Amino acid sequence: MKKILLSIASILAFGAISAQVAKTPLIEHFTSASCPPCVAQNVAMKAILDNMDANNLDYVKVAHQGNYSFDPMEDNFPTGSSVRFQHYSGTGVPHSALNGTSGYPSTIVTASTMAAVAAQTTPYQVAVTQNWISATSVDLTVVVSNTTPAAVSTANKIFISMVEETVSFPSAPGSNGESVFHWVLREMYDATTGTGNATAGSALGTIAANSNQTFTFNVTPPSYISDLNQVSFAAYIQSATSDDMEQAGKSIRGGVPGLLDLATATSSTVGAGYCDYSFDPVISFTNNSPGIPVTSVIVEYDINGGTPVQETFNGNLTQGQATNIAFPNTNLAPGSSTINYNVVSVNGANAYSGGSVAMAPETFSKINATASTTPIIEGFQGPDSEPTPPNGAIADNPNGITAITISDASVTTGHNLGGHGNSDGCFFWDFYTTAAGLSSKLIFEKLDFSGTSAQLSFAHAYAQYSNESDKLKISVSTDCGATWTSVWEKSGTALATAPAHGNNTRFWPEITEWVDNTVDLSAYDNAPEVMIAFEGISAFGNDLFIDDINTSVSSTGSWDCDATLGCVDPGTGSGQYTSITACNAVCTSTDVTETISSFSVYPNPVKDVLTIEGSYISIEIVDVFGKVVLSCRSQKEIDVSSLSNGVYFANIKNQKEIIVKKITVAK
Repeated sequence: MKKILLSIASILAFGAISAQVAKTPLIEHFTSASCPPCVAQNVAMKAILDNMDANNLDYVKVAHQGNYSFDPMEDNFPTGSSVRFQHYSGTGVPHSALNGTSGYPSTIVTASTMAAVAAQTTPYQVAVTQNWISATSVDLTVVVSNTTPAAVSTANKIFISMVEETVSFPSAPGSNGESVFHWVLREMYDATTGTGNATAGSALGTIAANSNQTFTFNVTPPSYISDLNQVSFAAYIQSATSDDMEQAGKSIRGGVPGLLDLATATSSTVGAGYCDYSFDPVISFTNNSPGIPVTSVIVEYDINGGTPVQETFNGNLTQGQATNIAFPNTNLAPGSSTINYNVVSVNGANAYSGGSVAMAPETFSKINATASTTPIIEGFQGPDSEPTPPNGAIADNPNGITAITISDASVTTGHNLGGHGNSDGCFFWDFYTTAAGLSSKLIFEKLDFSGTSAQLSFAHAYAQYSNESDKLKISVSTDCGATWTSVWEKSGTALATAPAHGNNTRFWPEITEWVDNTVDLSAYDNAPEVMIAFEGISAFGNDLFIDDINTSVSSTGSWDCDATLGCVDPGTGSGQYTSITACNAVCTSTDVTETISSFSVYPNPVKDVLTIEGSYISIEIVDVFGKVVLSCRSQKEIDVSSLSNGVYFANIKNQKEIIVKKITVAK
């Protein structure tokens, strides 16, 4: 009998000692809404986790949205992501940690690595429950249990995070095209007090045999939560001697009492093209709440943050019913108009998920209806002294990529950032962080080309990252943007003005890494309304810059063929040809072969005498308003002592091309 009792005791003891449980894999995922390479990694990880869900396999995930250019979720709670990223000595995104071991998602988080973690055992069990009292109050209970007959103290830290399981935006909030995000970190809490922003975790002491440690506290959800019904809580405990996560657990989302389930969308209409200013704002509103009718809704919109315009709906919308709430017709102004929409209240004070009624701002760009006779002379003199886009221009930037005026105030290069180092500012497309295929246009106001021999000049600088084909494209429209014709485009190596800048290095152009360009627009001579668009198209390469845009090069519209000089403008209006293109088609020269881009123009800044090294036909010096202040025929030294201090543009012409050099007179 004694032997039997001993055998039973041994079996019971063995069973108790072996009462460890399987580990639940914990993924800490570092990503960003503006990180192009993160997209593929996020899709791959989502597929792995979806497969685990389909097979009822447990895991806990916390996504840390990092500040890679811009991420609104990181802006909501920046410290949590930052502290955890630093804990793992992260250097960039995408990046992940699986149960305390960090690396890149493609190697750290796989089906096999997750299975390997789940095959491990631990004496700890973590149970998390949430109980919503109201839409502004939720009770949280976290129970950490020791499942063995011996005291345990392996884990000394407990971390509690609020996550929003799905955060959906009406449109991509960053620059990589993603609009839906999963398991987003929203807040971290002290397990003992419930205090927020507890990024360092809380102490977890020794837990006695077959006992537990319980943490309870109440939480008020942050105001930036998109959808309260998507909120859950993750708790994870960490080893005292390593980064190894001993166990993790999560609560079940949902259960917010009396929460209205709503949906909104915008169905506004705006006049076609860039010249029709008509605007009809409309918000589509749907009630998806079972058993809760919607009887009143107040909505509003504003333009560029101005005075809101409100409309009120009164009626009875039951579950599944929808209505369009229309505002009075109005007109947009020339330039860029950002329309912000908002639901002010539903049924008075009833609570609802903010994310379900969030509507993305809409931006519409309109151009001045009247064409300007003033030439474009744009030097992008920095964001501190000039708006972005410049006066008279609009930005058509539907993806919100970084395409802005930039200056020495933003970047330290040791020299002027503008074209050829002649000024402090230029225009910049940030392809270094922009996903491939995204683009934006800088569109200038309508110009009257009547009676001119149209030319466009500009400078650009660009380097590939490795072998990408980022593109710069220039197009012209004569019907206010209804149709466009490409007149100049280059990409990849043809666009490059400097060697590739790989190895995680941005390209900031040196003074010698700019190239001047001239575009013949004589096909648009006498056109009364001409719009010019510069479009940057990303291939996720490196940065592109443009500067010194100029359309002030003009003539009487008459050209003669000189046996020595080639095509020349006689300046009398009696020329044989109506454009330099037509003249160049039949006229050749044996003497002048040098291109203007190889000329030297110095000193710059200049005080009294400007020197031009190279052969040319004529030069016109114009001020910033396009007024010709000095002109002469071919000569090496030009007396500019009569000019006042300031910035001028020298339009230098030979039989092949016309180029613009920015000069500064400083006495």
